[in-house]
Order: sequence, then C-alpha cells, then structure tokens
Amino acid sequence: MNEYALIRHLFGDVKDLFKTDAQLIEVAGQTWGITCDSFSLEEDLFTADDPHVLGQNLVTATLADLIATGCKPAFYEHTLTLSKTSSETWVRDFASGILHALTQAGCQLVGGDMGQADAFAYTGIALGPQQHNVSRVIPNMPQRLYVSGELGDVNESVLKRLPTPLLEPRVLPASALAAIDTSSGFMDALWQLHEVSPHVKIEVVNPPVKDIRFLFGAAGEYELLFTSAEPVPGAICIGTVTPGETGVYVNGKEIKVSPPDPRSFTSLPDYIASVEKQVHELFG
Repeated sequence: MNEYALIRHLFGDVKDLFKTDAQLIEVAGQTWGITCDSFSLEEDLFTADDPHVLGQNLVTATLADLIATGCKPAFYEHTLTLSKTSSETWVRDFASGILHALTQAGCQLVGGDMGQADAFAYTGIALGPQQHNVSRVIPNMPQRLYVSGELGDVNESVLKRLPTPLLEPRVLPASALAAIDTSSGFMDALWQLHEVSPHVKIEVVNPPVKDIRFLFGAAGEYELLFTSAEPVPGAICIGTVTPGETGVYVNGKEIKVSPPDPRSFTSLPDYIASVEKQVHELFG
C-alpha cells in the first residue's frame, strides 16, 4: 500500500484531504495553517555528518508545507529523539542550525520535547496565519508553471552517497495561484497537482536538473512548485498550464502513472531500479 492510500485510511474524514500542503483552520476569524512533519535518517535520507546543516534542513522542510499554503510561519514546536551516540558538540551544532533557520523565517520556537533511543528521529510542528489563499488546486485559466530553484540535488546526493546539500529558505510569491512543495520529489509533486486538477493540462519543458532521473526520485527537494499568471522574478519558469485540456507532460512525454513510491519497496536498490525503469521507458 502506498503513502496516499495509507493516509486515506487514517485520515479519510479530514476536509479537503490532499488539496493543501498544510491543514487550514479558523482561529478568531482568521485562517491559520498548521503542519506536522516527521523525519528519520533512514526514510528521509538526510545525512547527519554536519549537524548544523541537518538542523537547518529539518526546519526548512517542515516550514515548506506551511509556505506552500500561503501562510507566514509564526510559531514552531519540535520533538527530538537523539541517538545514544550523539555527542554534546553534535547536539549544540544541531540546535544552532535549527535556530538559524527559524530566525531566517521570522518564526518563534515555543516548545517541544526530547528523548533518546538507538536511532535519531525528529518531528517539526509549525503554524502561522494565511496571507493569501492558495492550494494545490489549479484555477481554470492559462498560467505558467514555476519552481523556486534548481532541482535534483538531494536525489543526486542520495544516488551518489554524498552529504545532503543545504536547503535554502523558501518564499512563495503573492501572485501564486496554486502551489505544492516537492517534499517527496518533483515528479510526486507534479502528479499531486495533476490529481487534484485534472481539468487542466500541465506541460513541463526543460526543467532545471542535471539528470532527468533525479526528477523521479522521492528524496525531498522541498522546492516550491507553483503556478502564476504573472511573471515571477527570481523563480524558474518550467512550463505552462492550459485549461480545457488534460494530462501531465514532461519534455513532450505524457506521464500516465505516478512515480514509484519508496514505501512500496523493501530495499533502496529495488526502489532505485524501479525509478530508472520508468525513466528509461519514457525517455530511453
């Protein structure tokens, strides 16, 4: 069973499931977003050799869901399960990375919890007021498709067993009409946009990536993938959205099935082989 089927079983009665990256709630007449993200080094494949970078990346990854819903991060909590082998220096550097990322985002740490076990684990919780209404549902009008930065670097680091690169802070422009973060890779995000917006045709042309395989990997890039009817300085235009037509295309090839879900595989090599098989069938 893949991730989205599991979510439907666990949270099927949640309003507008899969239509927004963060859950929206009404607080004293104002719309707020709230998100909760859990991470393990085994599943999310972030490396821990540089604890300062790891701390920054975990905050950036948690906040991305909130930002993709048009919300400004305001408050943050976390729970941390430290490995029994963690040194005091490692913990200090990890904490400095967390605080640095929160300061960059203008977000306040208000609490949390800490434990210890054989393996490291982390959960971030963030909330903030919605500044403009945006969801994964693409409006029925011509738009351009944008991404907030270069793609593929995290998936490349996994395939080549390199340190996880630093994730830069994400900013969603006020002109964004629909948005999602690439927390499970670019192609998963593109497919989710297509799933909730089957009334439009999404075309991607020459996305900014070294190797097309890196678009299909599920390692979280946490870039913002969004649409806008206006030019967006600083973002990379990678395609178009056309109303009245359907389907999702990358470099002229129609993507007819979702990318492989790593949770459906018992080993990382088997999952990588499945990704490479899909890419080969599409692009040769």
